[in-house]
Amino acid sequence: MKGADMPQKLLSVVAVASAVMVSTSAWADSDIFAVPTNWRLQNYVSSQGVVAWFTGSNCTNGLVSFDSSASADDKNRFYSTVLTAKISGKAVGIFYETTSGACHITSFYLQQ
Repeated sequence: MKGADMPQKLLSVVAVASAVMVSTSAWADSDIFAVPTNWRLQNYVSSQGVVAWFTGSNCTNGLVSFDSSASADDKNRFYSTVLTAKISGKAVGIFYETTSGACHITSFYLQQ
């Protein structure tokens, strides 16, 4: 790489990184990162399905749940992820969006 090309290439890299950061932060309203020791998992037979209470979300009693587009597999993986974290003492990360006062999970992960 020539010395004269370096500032242009660096600017391109910074622009791409900034775009990624903006699009990622716009993806969810908020996030939670915690060891779920005191979270309460609850399953409702209705369409709401699996929810977690006392997570620290902005919703009443820290409630996070899935919207109607979530599959049964998504809910099962979430339940499994939270139980695994409870047993192992690992942290869980949850990204969620607030819609009409409800905190809907958009993504989640288990910290390694």
